[in-house]
Amino acid sequence: MVHVNKYMYKTYYILIGLMIFLLPQAFILPIEYSYENHLLENTEVCILGIGLITMFYKMMKINIKKVKNFYLACGIFYMVMIARELSFGRVFYPIGIDKNGEQVFVNIHQLWYCSIVYPIITILVLLAIVLMVKTYKYIQKERIICSIPKYSIRLFIIMLILSQVVFEKNLIVFLADYGQLLEECTEILAYCSLVCFTYDISFKKK
Repeated sequence: MVHVNKYMYKTYYILIGLMIFLLPQAFILPIEYSYENHLLENTEVCILGIGLITMFYKMMKINIKKVKNFYLACGIFYMVMIARELSFGRVFYPIGIDKNGEQVFVNIHQLWYCSIVYPIITILVLLAIVLMVKTYKYIQKERIICSIPKYSIRLFIIMLILSQVVFEKNLIVFLADYGQLLEECTEILAYCSLVCFTYDISFKKK
């Protein structure tokens, strides 16, 4: 059984504090900090890395053996997201700098391993989905309660929409000059919310 928990976890207060601190930085930091393979992008990779490590920690800690599949699946999703943030390795192959001072990287189709990137990602995503489905069937059968936090997932969705839709496409015209920094700052908040969400998920027998 899946139960939406309205309890205000400590991590949610941390997220609110982080949001109050981080969003104003978009109006202060140099635009260069939002470039590919720079401070904010690398911060996102670090946050996702923390999420990955947290999932392996939760997997080792939980005493319901078959529920370990859930945290393994989350860990796989984090690995895929890290690969995406690193542009599947493109950031390790800079080929120059454009007129704005931003690094230019080799096209993904020019990478020596490009032919296996998408098949591997597809296999990993399908594997994670299968593990999630197996976990769901198991908790339904064994009447195990899966408690998921309400507020962190809500914040994740809001920040992801702001990042990938509103600020990436500069839908708010008067903020267009800060759009790239706002996009990265809200994406950082989205990833922090996701890490808190997956960390706070709990399972217990009814």
